[in-house]
Amino acid sequence: MRSDSLPDVGRSPAEGDASLPLPGTERSSHPVSAPESPPVTSTRERFRRLTLALVIADVLCILGTLLLVDSLTPETGEARGHFLLVLALAPIAWVAILHAFHLYDGEHLPPWEEFRGIISAITVGVVLIIVGSFWWDASLSRTWLGWTWLFALLFELFARRVFRWYVRHAKRAGRLTLRTLIIGTGREAGRIRNALSAPVRGYEPVGYVAVSDPASADGLPVMGSLNDLERVILDQNIECVFVASTEVPMNETSEVFRACRRAGVHVRASTNLPEILMTRFAVQVVEDVTALSVRPVRLTGTRALVKRSVDLLLGAIGFLVALPFLVLIGLAIRLTSRGPALFRQQRVTKDGRLFTMVKFRTMVTDPERALQGKLIDLSQPFFKLTDDPRLTRVGRVLRALSLDELPQLWNVVKGDMSLVGPRPLPVDQVEAHPELLAPRHEVRAGMTGWWQVHGRSDVDYERALKLDIFYIENWSLTLDLYIILKTIGAILARRGAR
Repeated sequence: MRSDSLPDVGRSPAEGDASLPLPGTERSSHPVSAPESPPVTSTRERFRRLTLALVIADVLCILGTLLLVDSLTPETGEARGHFLLVLALAPIAWVAILHAFHLYDGEHLPPWEEFRGIISAITVGVVLIIVGSFWWDASLSRTWLGWTWLFALLFELFARRVFRWYVRHAKRAGRLTLRTLIIGTGREAGRIRNALSAPVRGYEPVGYVAVSDPASADGLPVMGSLNDLERVILDQNIECVFVASTEVPMNETSEVFRACRRAGVHVRASTNLPEILMTRFAVQVVEDVTALSVRPVRLTGTRALVKRSVDLLLGAIGFLVALPFLVLIGLAIRLTSRGPALFRQQRVTKDGRLFTMVKFRTMVTDPERALQGKLIDLSQPFFKLTDDPRLTRVGRVLRALSLDELPQLWNVVKGDMSLVGPRPLPVDQVEAHPELLAPRHEVRAGMTGWWQVHGRSDVDYERALKLDIFYIENWSLTLDLYIILKTIGAILARRGAR
């Protein structure tokens, strides 16, 4: 969920098409005439067809899962009959469970929320099978149930990944863009227009509706006033109305919603809140005031214990599995350049505590000489040099694949770091910007984090800081797992690697 939007309240879309040209840029306070030949298929109708395709894909996923697991661990005797019953009921039950977790609201569901929902839905589905097996006095094995959970997860993640790829491609091509009207003409309305203008967002801002001052600052036409809203929606084949909430008085907001309901379009309203996961939101009505209640998330107590337990378990397993690779990489470093295989540096973690972070050495032993003549500021937050001349040949490969970070699994086992969290920064960077970077130290530093899966070194320091704060504000185990999986993808794709 975008931080500046609320869930849609509209139901049935007006007919329209994202491929229609934008209205002229001339400013006008009167409604613009309707297009001469409105298209038959609206963007909403295309989304409905995609949702139907997704339902079919989900049915194929669950049937494929059950048949594959049956081929690996075939049931015999009475259990065979129970398996056939599960196979027959699975498609309907599976679609119902996914619908209950809002997994067919893909237009509004961010990837990390979808990931959480898929894990929850699969777990509920397996639990229902277990409950049913007790009811029928069946004897489905635990191995069968385990494989079912795993393959269902893999198949669903693959299907949803393909679905999101197609939707993103269709939005960029203009086939899934919503013709959008913005209520307001002031600064917030302009900010909304800028946020919606990128094709990948799936919106096509076509104009404004004036609340008081009819002036438009950025070239889009003003298509009328609030009194003209319903007529403008119908004339311009509008499919989405975005309200600049600070510009619309409360007594007129209800009229906006009424007009949109009558015209059959979806409504979004800005909230001026930071990025927050939808699972933390609840709508609360106090007298005549509708408020968003935000549940606090703090990594303390039981949550901190659970996160530390997972770190200790996965960190220890990861370190043992990686041990042969650690030895080989260490030998490669020693044989190709002078100096030790490991590099140790003081970094900052939770509550500003210092610790010694260990990683493979990727630079020459006299880095100052390699930087001779270059004017750089090593105290800049999140500093990383592009095309760093200090890197060795092996070091460049290790950096590109993030293999230089593998020794930090030992830091995770020791408790200095977590698998997921804000990346630990050198002491000089933190000391140079104590107030700016202090919020990152509410939790343990991590081997990877929300910043790393959103561009790694390609993200500027202001954006990186916001991404770290988002993670701290919205922590969950499923978000950690999502970040770990996304990190693997980012490493394999070598996005933002330096």
